[in-house]
Amino acid sequence: MNRESLLAVATLVVVLGALTTLALAGAVSDPAASETASDVEPAGHVSLTELTISADSVTGGTATLAVDTYLDHRGGPVENVTVVHRAIDTESGLVEATTEREVGRLEEESEHVVSSSVAVPRESGYEIETLVYRDGNRTESTSHTVEGVGSLTPAYADTDVEFHRFGGGSGGSLADVPAIGYSIESTTDERATLAVNSYLTNTGDDPESDLELEVVARQSGSNVVADAATVDLSTIEPGKTASPTAELTVPAEYDYYLDAVLWRDGTIVGTDRSVANLGPGSLSVNETATDSGLEVSDFAGGPTGADDGSDGYGADDDDGEDGEDGSGDGTPGFGIAVTAVTVLATIALARRFQ
Repeated sequence: MNRESLLAVATLVVVLGALTTLALAGAVSDPAASETASDVEPAGHVSLTELTISADSVTGGTATLAVDTYLDHRGGPVENVTVVHRAIDTESGLVEATTEREVGRLEEESEHVVSSSVAVPRESGYEIETLVYRDGNRTESTSHTVEGVGSLTPAYADTDVEFHRFGGGSGGSLADVPAIGYSIESTTDERATLAVNSYLTNTGDDPESDLELEVVARQSGSNVVADAATVDLSTIEPGKTASPTAELTVPAEYDYYLDAVLWRDGTIVGTDRSVANLGPGSLSVNETATDSGLEVSDFAGGPTGADDGSDGYGADDDDGEDGEDGSGDGTPGFGIAVTAVTVLATIALARRFQ
């Protein structure tokens, strides 16, 4: 064998050895069994795409905000995803509430909605911070500001019945017409009986019931309650207006504020005010009278509208007559006993200086 033949054999041996080594190491494989890009699972990724905040339940002191977090998942499964919400008072900068929601494992490549809630005091405004964690590491964050939380209506005070606004709130010839009107039913030398009408409209889509209306006459300048009456309202259908009437008897020749208070289950849900000018003045709802010219004796005994033998505040009138002073002698504010004591005191004082 010549030299060239030996070199060729040696080269062939080296090549065969190299190919054998690569095959054993898996570097060379059957083309029919090769892996493609679709067989390699890509790494999973979660991104925060949107955040919505709405009022859920509202009480007198607390507002619960419903927070929906939209997460977009792409790639392979993602483990241990957590969403955290923090409510920060915009005035004080203090964290008022923190909630945490564990999402767990995300597998489907789609958008996921994570619903949670944050309860905050019903006041001020808040910055709602939303943080997304994966395996304990923060990956996404965003924040939204919510104002006017204190103006949210508690559930117990929620009603669609409102004192009617004539003119639709846009002016017009009826814009100054009040929702509370009155007429004079009868008069005596000292008293006037008023029929007070209130106009209440159901602006909602459902019937409203279990409401009652209280009407109070307050003497202008002194705010002394001259009389009060309460009327139970029947069901008000959607879009309908009720016009309940309350009867009040007040001392004549005075000006009064007529205050209407709408109640439901012991809670005030609406108020309005009008005036009744029975005196020489021209009182208006936007005016505060300072000189009332009040004769206290005219208002002795409190509200006169009670028909149960009481003075309107739970005190019985024992005289069974006019119920103004408890004396029955027609002298406002003084009874027979008070007059006798005054006379005796005067006689004793006169003798002392004789």
